[in-house]
Amino acid sequence: MANSGSKQNNPSGFKSKIIKKAERGVTFSELLVVVIILVVLASLAIPTFLFFQRESDLSNSTEEIVNILRLARSKTLASEGASQWGVYFSTSTAPHQYILFKGTDFSSRSTSSDEVYKLPERVEIYEINLDDLNGSSLPNPPIREVVFEKLTGKTNQPGEISLRSKDSLKVKIIQIEKFGLIEPK
Repeated sequence: MANSGSKQNNPSGFKSKIIKKAERGVTFSELLVVVIILVVLASLAIPTFLFFQRESDLSNSTEEIVNILRLARSKTLASEGASQWGVYFSTSTAPHQYILFKGTDFSSRSTSSDEVYKLPERVEIYEINLDDLNGSSLPNPPIREVVFEKLTGKTNQPGEISLRSKDSLKVKIIQIEKFGLIEPK
């Protein structure tokens, strides 16, 4: 009788089926389905992550150059080292770089004060459109530097510096005004 009472509490061995299934574990086909789902999700997420990484590199590089240009202007206005300060843009190196320098121009600078900043591999200086308001005697020399004047913070090299992401070809522009205002566009 005791056996028939326990069978009534557990009709058709339901509890024993649950225990047997839990002890059995995960089948290979179930594991394979989970792995395939994870691979599909990863294949969708990785390109999105890389896109945002490229966008971030370009935006961060633009902000860093704006900040270095503003630092050069601030150092000039503060007469740090009793000198003018500027930024030189080099596209002849890989990766491209820009240099904060002390002096009236890059060629006659004090090299001991140089601070070199390299752009990430995926970002390049795409275009440099700076005017020469000094009236250089050379015919159409390419201007690759921005130098700020003491006392006023003005520059005789206003214009634009364009950065480009090599992968997405997206461009960010830095505007440099004659009166020393520096803004990303």
